[in-house]
Amino acid sequence: MELRHLRYFVAVADHGGISHAADRLNIAQPAVSRQIRDLETELGVDLLVREGRRVVLTEAGRAFAARARAVLAASEDAVQEARRIDRGEAGHLRIGLLESASWAGHLPRALSRFARAHPNVRMEIIPMGSVQQIDAVMAGDLDAAFVYRQDNLVADAVRIVPLRVDDVMLAASVDLEFDTDEALSLEDIDGLPLVAFPRVVAPAYYDTLFAALEGIGLDPLIVQEAETETTILSLVAAGVGCAFVNSANIYRPPHQVQFRKVQGLSVPIEFLFLTGKRSGPLARRLEDIVRSIDTD
Repeated sequence: MELRHLRYFVAVADHGGISHAADRLNIAQPAVSRQIRDLETELGVDLLVREGRRVVLTEAGRAFAARARAVLAASEDAVQEARRIDRGEAGHLRIGLLESASWAGHLPRALSRFARAHPNVRMEIIPMGSVQQIDAVMAGDLDAAFVYRQDNLVADAVRIVPLRVDDVMLAASVDLEFDTDEALSLEDIDGLPLVAFPRVVAPAYYDTLFAALEGIGLDPLIVQEAETETTILSLVAAGVGCAFVNSANIYRPPHQVQFRKVQGLSVPIEFLFLTGKRSGPLARRLEDIVRSIDTD
């Protein structure tokens, strides 16, 4: 049984005869008759009976017609929904988000513009780390992601839009006073208690950061670990220790935290927008918006 069988039968039921249905469908009458016979043969019941020069529905035919109309309506709804999604007028978009990078730049601007342009699309914003986002995009569990480049990124498996390059800064409580307003020296920071993230969160970045700290002669004194920069900054604000964090954090509103550059310390890390290689139309529309943003 195919949709055309239902369409032909409903046309006959609605227009009171095969000839009228054929005129409405703009096909030959014998073709309509053949499709109705095939449908009755498949069902094993009579749907129509002749009364003189017209046909009427049997009781089974009336019941089948009601269900057939519902199937055809649902089919049309599915077609229209697919077309609305393709036009960016409806649908569901799963987007990974880094809290540390959500305060300024491409990420908030892109989400704002997409929401205004596509008010009927539901954006599901999922905060998670870069490593987890990259795995989720490659697995198809996220449609798009805003991430820092990590060693699990397989370039051939995703579409990549480079956004900017951030660096590392020292976050310290505002209660901690330094003797200079310029970039801090090794002497200014040596011996400070530090809050850090566990290596498992981002192994490649962790190794690069601590190699850079060793490169300027700093022996880090780790007093606390936390997995997210939100938690790390909360601990910094509370005076538990200082932390080396991404420079994107300067746009956050933690009023009890100061951000300072450190002489000779640089750990550049690339901020990227990702979608899957076979991303859908909504992800491609978000990508177009991301590419159009000028943050200078």
